[in-house]
Amino acid sequence: MIITKYGISLIRLKREHIELVRQKRNLPHIQEKMIYKKKVSKWQQKRWFESINNLYNYYFLIQYNGDFIGLVNGKNADFDNMTMEGGVFIWDKTYWNSIVPMMATIIMHDCSFFISKFKTLTAKVEINNAKALQFNKSLGYKIVQSNKEFFQMELTIEGYLMATEKIRKSIAQLTKDAEPLSTNNISFEDEDEKSLKQLYNPLPKELYNNYFKQNLSDV
Repeated sequence: MIITKYGISLIRLKREHIELVRQKRNLPHIQEKMIYKKKVSKWQQKRWFESINNLYNYYFLIQYNGDFIGLVNGKNADFDNMTMEGGVFIWDKTYWNSIVPMMATIIMHDCSFFISKFKTLTAKVEINNAKALQFNKSLGYKIVQSNKEFFQMELTIEGYLMATEKIRKSIAQLTKDAEPLSTNNISFEDEDEKSLKQLYNPLPKELYNNYFKQNLSDV
């Protein structure tokens, strides 16, 4: 699955990508911002991928200017209550102070809210990660709970649209793309028959129809 917009491609994580992600996640400047602060071994990474490579978790490499610069995700999808937990980390410091992380996150959130039809998104932010906390607040997330390790945050569609109105205008002006995200931005050309059946066919019928049917019929 590939989502393309604003000159960015979100490429669904596959087994051949996980060692790259492990190495980047273990970089000191990334590791210190994680809730789980220990280094991840190859065995742990493999076990983790096997646990998330399903219809309840959506991890995407962020590709920009031909390079993989970070990872954005929606995980632990609850199709009964239509909630999902989001997250993002950018390992390429070149883009830390650019609009690229925001654009990638907007793409993921638009997909979650307006195509997948989730009602609420949640996030956990490491307690000392002030930059990530402010980033999430700029998207409309609100703190609903906290402990010694992290802030628990929630985001509604209404809060998201209100908070990102000016950001969207800036992105549209910069990229010359003011069109809303649609299934036209989504491709399954990178998926084989086995992954299509495993990851998408078991989805709830309404979600499958809203999100995948047009694309899958062309595969």
